[in-house]
Amino acid sequence: MKLNYMIGIGNYSMFDDSIALKLVEHICENNLDNNFQAVDLSGNSMNLLTYLNESTGRILLVDTADMDMAPGEFKTFVPEDVRSEKELSNITSHEGDILKVLALAKKTGHYIPDILIMGIQPEIIKPEFGLSETLLKKFNSYVEKILSIMNS
Repeated sequence: MKLNYMIGIGNYSMFDDSIALKLVEHICENNLDNNFQAVDLSGNSMNLLTYLNESTGRILLVDTADMDMAPGEFKTFVPEDVRSEKELSNITSHEGDILKVLALAKKTGHYIPDILIMGIQPEIIKPEFGLSETLLKKFNSYVEKILSIMNS
């Protein structure tokens, strides 16, 4: 049986950038991950490579994304439908771009399972712990969307 993963990416100390990590916590603490495993990848996007193997059925990546939408809005898309505008000197375990990690995985022959990305438009990115009121108000709708995707 193949395993399915909901993987949260972000940084606890950068305010709204922590939303995906807090969603992973909530799902795990409330035992909502019955048909999948919720994983906190934090900011180490290179660790995604460990999930790119033939025992993986599908992956839902959740992260903040600047998509020119209203704060708190979200959308789902496949990696092939977007391109990164992050400027990075290299791919390292300390700075990462999930799209560049996926491109690296393809180039190095990793198995690529079905991947869907859920991007959440942040309101505030600043060096502080917490979440904006906008994202807090929509928290349950994010959980519902994740469960709908992972349980379908």
